[in-house]
Amino acid sequence: MDTASFRRGTIRPASLGEGDNVRDPLPPSSAAVLPPSFRRLVIAWAGSLTGDGLRLIALPLLAVSVNCSAAAVAAVAVASSLPWLLVAIPAGALVDRLDPARVMAAAHLVRAAFTLVLVAVIVTGTVTIPVLCAIGFAITSAETFADGSAQSLLVRIVPHAVLERANARFVTVETLALDLAGPLAAGVLFVLAPWAPFAVSAGCFVGAAITVGGIRTARPADPGTAESEAIGILPGPLGQVKAGLRRLLSDPVLRVLVITVAVMAVANAATDAVLVLYGTETLAMSDASYPTLLVAYSVGTLIAATLVGRANSRLRGGRVMIAALFGISATMLVLGLLPHVVVALGAYAVMGLAGGTWNVLSATRRQRRTPRSMIARVSSAFRVIAWGVIPLGAALGGVVGQRWGVSAVYVIAGAVIAALGLVVARSFRAAEPSPEPETA
Repeated sequence: MDTASFRRGTIRPASLGEGDNVRDPLPPSSAAVLPPSFRRLVIAWAGSLTGDGLRLIALPLLAVSVNCSAAAVAAVAVASSLPWLLVAIPAGALVDRLDPARVMAAAHLVRAAFTLVLVAVIVTGTVTIPVLCAIGFAITSAETFADGSAQSLLVRIVPHAVLERANARFVTVETLALDLAGPLAAGVLFVLAPWAPFAVSAGCFVGAAITVGGIRTARPADPGTAESEAIGILPGPLGQVKAGLRRLLSDPVLRVLVITVAVMAVANAATDAVLVLYGTETLAMSDASYPTLLVAYSVGTLIAATLVGRANSRLRGGRVMIAALFGISATMLVLGLLPHVVVALGAYAVMGLAGGTWNVLSATRRQRRTPRSMIARVSSAFRVIAWGVIPLGAALGGVVGQRWGVSAVYVIAGAVIAALGLVVARSFRAAEPSPEPETA
């Protein structure tokens, strides 16, 4: 789900001038058209996500082949996720000060270089768990720059009137590349040669760098920085980091959104932590067949991305987001109360439909509410807060599953999201105000 992070609703594009005054006026005929530069961004996004999908499956397999202990495998996983807590926010502050296309290209090249180092380590037989931890940390650190740059670049080149369509394309590509193509290819390539998925992953990153490197955008003026320069004070990286966090936590729309996503992330992480047990023990599916639950989810997500991208303004916005919340809640309750293979496949497909809808609309809501010159900072801070609770959710899922059974995890998670929906419904139904002037 967008912890995104990842709408038209009650905002009209014309009302966004307050705090987004750096966008050049667009002729009416272009307001509903995705520009050619966006197509380049999508191609680069697909390439980088395919590389990520390959690595996300192949790296744990490699760790198990080196040391099959749970502690060793967990150490690699922790090292590979730490940059989202330690690096993402300062990375976002730096991206906001630079050309996002060039930062994104450079980040992909850095990821390719470290991935090729990993290939060399595997080929020479010198791979160890500490080496995997170090390389995993380095690759993800570069990924935080690439991700923040993608968010910044998207809102610079896409008219606000078609942000839903653009985000729908992003969700579609993410599902196909990260959830399907990359992981499926990784399993086959790893069997052929342990270094093969990483070599292909490095090639994907290089291709993404070349593609996105050709995009050129004008750097928007930062009103807060301009004011500071006028009095002789230029905010440094730390000041920009604080500005991003302050914007996220002080803005009522963004604050409700990030809290909602954080609670959803806890519930989702809890069910993900016991998914293998739910599939193989509760549903009695084989080890090879239980991943079809995730395939069903991906199919639902693809359908959602298509529908939301084409929907008119009355079918988008806060009310639809609330419906998606309750849809996710209902499917989790069904999974916990009616454990059956056919029911579970249908429920996961519906959950993917609701989750994909939420991802597209929540990402658009965040982008429309955030001034463009702060988009990378706010997006990075958003993800740090939302993704930082995922380990907590996974731990709670394990505790609840151990004490009350796996089905109880789904029931409790569904109940928590339903209660969340009741609490935030009023905020999402209310007319969303225009962005407030930014401060740095």
